Amino acid sequence: MKRKRAWRYDQPSPKMAKQNGTENASQPALQVIVLGSGGGPQEHNVTAFLVRPVKSGWTKGSIIAIDAGVHLSAIARILEETQPQGLGTDVPLPHVLESGPFAGLEIHSSSAPTNAAYVTRHLVDSYLITHPHLDHISGFVINTASFPGARPKRLAGLPSTISAFKTHIFNNVIWPNLSDENNGAGLVTYTRLVEGGSPALGEGAGKGYLEISDDLTVKVFGVSHGHCIERHTHRGSTSSSRLGSADVSCLASPRLAQVSNTTPGATSYFRASASGHPSAVQDRESVCVYDSSAYFIRDPVSGREVLMFGDVEPDSISLSPRNLGIWQEAAPRIANKSLAAIFIECSYDDSQTDDRLFGHLTPRYIIQELKTLASEVELVRHNQAKLEPNKKRKRELDEVSRRTNRSVPRSNGDDGPVSPKSIRPSGSPRITSEHGYESPRISTPTAELSLKDLEANVLPPLFPRRTLNPLEGLSVVIIHVKEKLQDGESVRDTIFNELMEHESEAKLGCKFIVSKSGQSLVF
Repeated sequence: MKRKRAWRYDQPSPKMAKQNGTENASQPALQVIVLGSGGGPQEHNVTAFLVRPVKSGWTKGSIIAIDAGVHLSAIARILEETQPQGLGTDVPLPHVLESGPFAGLEIHSSSAPTNAAYVTRHLVDSYLITHPHLDHISGFVINTASFPGARPKRLAGLPSTISAFKTHIFNNVIWPNLSDENNGAGLVTYTRLVEGGSPALGEGAGKGYLEISDDLTVKVFGVSHGHCIERHTHRGSTSSSRLGSADVSCLASPRLAQVSNTTPGATSYFRASASGHPSAVQDRESVCVYDSSAYFIRDPVSGREVLMFGDVEPDSISLSPRNLGIWQEAAPRIANKSLAAIFIECSYDDSQTDDRLFGHLTPRYIIQELKTLASEVELVRHNQAKLEPNKKRKRELDEVSRRTNRSVPRSNGDDGPVSPKSIRPSGSPRITSEHGYESPRISTPTAELSLKDLEANVLPPLFPRRTLNPLEGLSVVIIHVKEKLQDGESVRDTIFNELMEHESEAKLGCKFIVSKSGQSLVF
């Protein structure tokens, strides 16, 4: 069978924008510039991205940074490669760049570092940090003190990330306190984000999203990035345990034993035992789970979104599995074509054994996680398909009721119109939850229901019918690849080939892109 090629080092599928289903679907809405695509060991290429809404142009504060393991030097390098020769002599200044990731940007200097400094000082206001490991923050830390502007840079993240910066980075020991807290220099201001979004912000599809720039909103979720085997005061997530001296990461994931993957917020055994529920094992030690995060970044005008992960481990071997909740959040957005891309790490190829993953992913686990996502997308589509006939039938019944009420004469007694709330339905009415799922209510006593009736009328199907290519139209961008620095095939090529091999069996339908520094992606 001929292998289907993916969009590895190029733009996303040209069909992407047209499949988005939004008002401005024919036009790109978001640009992501890859400053750093690797996870080490070369320090010049570690995780860093710039995101901007295309319609905003290159206006002040229009760009946000997602992580900043590298920053200024990477911007300068990209400009050095794309600025035309002869600037200031053969090519007059100011000049509008015609090619490269910064096409359309007006530059005023022939020096690429000077132009990069302008981008950093004036165009990038906010930095969203997924977690405080050095390969995700070092560029931000070093660059911030060099270019003080008229307003502080915003450093946004989960409270645990902000706490780590305050305690371990901007503490006047590792680095001067550049923040505006604890009598700092005031060059950085912290924004502590609410996990899952704030219900008081936004409306409709944008509910819970925080405006992080004039034309971008974000919502953050916590994910797990491995665990620490030291015995110490807990630093990360509190939702995991270590049983005796056995490392429970080698045990089967509680999620794999679930009857159905359709239950939002499924609770694992370790969460149950950590919260005081009975357990067969009494000898427990606390285990620190490293917290990372994932950001939904949204253009509120078009509704287009990208999902960008920090470092993350697979749920199936995690002490604190949290990816399922994000897939459930993403599934409706994929079903309605608003989520265009997922940026997710794949640090190693499949030769890396589970005991040496250190909280990272490989191609086999990427596919495993995407299969879970695909199941959630199918479930959403399944329920949407069921809701449509119900809505149509309800409209028909309402019309019949109106005609009946108009044509049937009523007596002066008590047999007048009855409130719809007092009518006892003949079947099992269903309500729609905030997630779009149908929630059954039983109108017949359960004692009168057979198991067959219960399954047919009350319980949702455990596994919706599997369709081919459930993730078609979605780009999956691979980031944080760790180079081996050996002769032979590069790790990036190996990871891509392994993903395509898995995809030939999984038939998910998504486009895989292995990112590289200097790349521009539009969605």
